[in-house]
Amino acid sequence: MRSFKPEFDRRGVLVAAVSFAEPAVLSDYQKRHQWPFLMLADPKRTAYEEFSLKRLPWFQVFSPATLKLYLKLFCRGIAREDWGKEDIYQGGGDFLLDRAGNMFFAHRSQDPADRPSTEKLLEELDRVG
Repeated sequence: MRSFKPEFDRRGVLVAAVSFAEPAVLSDYQKRHQWPFLMLADPKRTAYEEFSLKRLPWFQVFSPATLKLYLKLFCRGIAREDWGKEDIYQGGGDFLLDRAGNMFFAHRSQDPADRPSTEKLLEELDRVG
């Protein structure tokens, strides 16, 4: 995603990541990783509720696709970081909204590895012009 920032900028798209982490934890994460996008803390999970992001059952959290992703990251030397009281069961998603706040693309992840590609997100942006 980071490598596509110039493409989002060129299209005038603001990318925001929403986390249920407390602001202090999110701030520490941002200091370590220098994520080039807006990061928002939602510890009460208001946005998660509004976007209908549910908690996932254990068999989706530990799906073969998720285990494969974590193995791939481990083999690349990317270690899992402990960010405190992580809720590994909270489902995530990717959403595209227009300037008026109307959602025109929604992807609610079925497991932690289930994410649309950045190319798919750019394709959806181009589709609505």
